[in-house]
This record gives sequence, C-alpha cells and structure tokens, in this order.
Amino acid sequence: MPGTPPLAVDALGPSEGQPPEPAQSGYAPMIANAPALNWVGPDDAWSRAWAAPAAAVHPSAPLPIEAAPPPMPQGIPVAPLPPPPLPLPGSVVAVVPLAARQKAAAARQAVGPASADGAADTGSVGPTPQDIVLIRRSLAVVEPVADRATAHFYAGLFLARPELRALFPAAMDVQRDRLFRALLAAGRAADDPPTLVDYLEKLARGHRRYGVRDEHYAPVGAALLAALERYCGREWSEDTARAWEKVYGVISQVMMAAAARDAQSSPAWWQGEVQSVEPVTRDIAVVTLRTDHHYPYRAGQYASIEVPWWPRVWRNYSLACPAAAPSRPGVDGLLRMHVKAVPAGWVSNALVHRAQPGDVVRLGPAQGRMVVDPRETDPLLLVGGGTGVAPLLAIVEELALSGARRTVEVHYGARRAEELYAWPALQELDRRLPWLSIRTAVAEPTPGTTPPAGAERGTLPEVIGHSGPWEGYRACLSGPSAMIRRTRGVLLGAGVRAEHMLYDLEDGQS
Repeated sequence: MPGTPPLAVDALGPSEGQPPEPAQSGYAPMIANAPALNWVGPDDAWSRAWAAPAAAVHPSAPLPIEAAPPPMPQGIPVAPLPPPPLPLPGSVVAVVPLAARQKAAAARQAVGPASADGAADTGSVGPTPQDIVLIRRSLAVVEPVADRATAHFYAGLFLARPELRALFPAAMDVQRDRLFRALLAAGRAADDPPTLVDYLEKLARGHRRYGVRDEHYAPVGAALLAALERYCGREWSEDTARAWEKVYGVISQVMMAAAARDAQSSPAWWQGEVQSVEPVTRDIAVVTLRTDHHYPYRAGQYASIEVPWWPRVWRNYSLACPAAAPSRPGVDGLLRMHVKAVPAGWVSNALVHRAQPGDVVRLGPAQGRMVVDPRETDPLLLVGGGTGVAPLLAIVEELALSGARRTVEVHYGARRAEELYAWPALQELDRRLPWLSIRTAVAEPTPGTTPPAGAERGTLPEVIGHSGPWEGYRACLSGPSAMIRRTRGVLLGAGVRAEHMLYDLEDGQS
C-alpha cells in the first residue's frame, strides 16, 4: 500500500521526525474510520436483526397543578421523602465498575480460593462421586441422539430468549457439534477439578468475543436441562436433575469469574486492518494485519479471526511472525498469517479471495501451547505440513532474536512440490542461522515440477520415521490433525517423551 496506512499503529513507536500519537483511553478503536470498514460486534446489524423489541414506554399523564401548601409551623418534624420511583421498562441503568468487580469476587469465592497462578480451586466445592456417575450416564444416553438434543436445546433457548440468537452464526451445524463436545469434555473432567477449571477458563475467554454476559448463563442452563430431560429417557430422575444443576452451577461460576478476570487486563477482541493480501499459490495467501492496539502473543500461537462478511464465524490461524517488542529492532509490529482457502471455508475464502487493504477484521486473544522456551538448550525438531509451517517460521525468528544457540531441525512437507511455498523463506533462514537445518518432503511427485534439492519422497511421518535419532529432542508439530497424530506416534516410538512434544489440535479451522 503506498504511503503510510491510515491510522496505522507502529508497535515499535513513532518513526523519527513524526510527532507521537496521542494516548488512547481504554479500549477505544483507533481504526474506526478505516476505509471499507464493516463493523461487527454488539449492536451491529446482525444483533439488531435478532433483538427482541423493547417494551413500549407510554408517558404518564401530566399531574394537575396544585397550589403550594402553607408553610409548616416551627417545631413540627418534616416527614421523610418517599423512596425514588422504580425504573421504567426500557430505561437504562448505569452500573459502576466496582459492582462488576464485587460480582466477580463473589463468584470466585463461591467456586473456591484462587491458587498461586490465579486459577480457581474447586476441590472443596462441586459434584459428589454419585453426581458424576449420573452425569456420565446421562451423557452416554444422549450421545447417540446428540444432533436432536442440541437442536432441541437451541430451539428452546431462542424461543425463550430470541435476542440471544444474535450471539451465534447464521449456520448452526458446527455450533451444535461444539456444544456437545464441550459437554462431553466437562463430563469427563468433572472429577478432575484442575483440568475442568483450566478447560472452562479457556472456554470463558473465548466466549467473550461473542458478547456473552453473566445474565446469559441462567437461560442457557434452563434450556440445557430441558433438552437433557427430553432426551435422557429413563436415565433422567430428580437426582440426575440435581446433579446437573450442581455441575452447571460450578461451570457457570468458574466461567463468569474467568471472564471477569480477563476483562480487567484484555479486550474481548482487537480490530485488525488488512494491510496486504499476497497470493503465494493458487489458494494460499499471506495476509498482513495491523491491529488497533498492541496484540500480545508468543511465537507459535494462533489467533481466531472473524471477517465482516460472516458475522459470528471465527476460525483459527497461526501467526507467522515473531512477537513485536520495542527492544527488538527490525520487528514491525504487523501480524502475518498464512491462509489456505479450503472448500466451503467461509472465513478462509473471504481472506484469500475477497479481503482488500483497508478491510477490518476482528481478532480474538492469542491461544495455543506451542510456545518454545528460549532458555532451553535441548535440540529442537520443528515439523510443519502445508500452512502449518507458519508458526514454525515465527518460532525460528524468535529464537534468533533471543540469541538462542541450539540445534534446530525443520522438516517441511506438502503433498506436491508446488505447495512448498515457504521454501525460499526457509532457505534464507538457513543461510543466516548456522544452528538451523532444513529438510523437505513431498508426498506425491507432480510431472513437470521440480522439487527442492534434497527433498525426500513420502509423507512427513514417514520421513521422520527413518530420520533421527530423535531421543533427547523436543518437538513442535504443526499442520493437519492427522499428520500431527501420526508424527506424534512416530516420535513416541523413537524415544521422544510425550511432555516434550508441543502441538495444538483445534477444531473448526478452515
């Protein structure tokens, strides 16, 4: 884009000779006037389409004018003033932030004391062993008819609270699957409070970007119990209902407390202005964004993206650049993602084929556990398939910026040679960094296409299997889920410890 992008924010500070930008208060967007801005979020067109009409407020008839009462004689006590009138339907009531903090503190106290790392401790509060048995029995009954049960849940929820429909995407098929997976995960971890709390806190942070508020948990719980009662059959009893009420109470308290804590230090989402969309193959593009505020993340993590053309549809994409910091020269503070347009991928096709400089997307907070400690000295194996090479590029760059000196081997593979689009960037890194080595793999040779020199024939798990030895290595695995699972099995057989392998298996990426 020629010139300086409008309202661009330089994460490394203002350029020399330019006046510093005025400080921004709170989380006010800095790119609200960006060209081609299509706002998505609370009070957007999608929310208003599903909003329940507010109750009509009819002004009361004017009171008759009466003569002023005569003055009271001295010595007679004045009657107390009447209480203020109740607010009318549809009126707006302001709540000071202190009330929200007190509410969050009460929720945390109900769940249990916080541990040293800030996570709530539910060891003393929660379902009994018998409750857990009832929960798991009911889930086992519902699982074969999960589609009908979740459809019943959403139908009941939207019938009772139609305005909540705006929190969800237009197509609900993926959302239905996610709901039951979340229920299964909570049911399996019900007798493991640390795992349950960790899962629920992550879920709560993700729910903030949809606009979920504390008052939404009660109608969701009522619709959930109604759906479970409808489809549990003979397994549903008063004891089962009480068990679910207790479990859902703990779930909602943990999630409300986690969301309140997260809101004190982070916005629910960031706005990112598209700076460029650079095609590297027929269906892969490098998308560069500039956020309205500093976007905290670590190399190896991913961000969830929502485009303005598909409200409430979020997809995850790995960040292909090291984290920006003022102490790092040469890091521009832009976010780069490698996006592959997949069939029926609403977000991916919009980013690759429709997005233009100036369009504005939304980003959720960075997530992912594939973060490498630069202080470690063990040899490191990085395995990336297809666009899974994006976070590996960020990890190598961040290790170089931190001054790390450890053996790093990158194995980069694709189905066909023409899909190895990141090979030039890896060659450049290999030339600059003496501790880095690069190997490539091609699963299917393509007539008329020459693979990179030294490329091996086969899938990445196959190539990893006859390479090595890998004992004593740490590993990061990125790419299609099937590739990650197969490579993990190969490395376990080669002596790599399970806790030394980092990867993220996330659903719904497209």
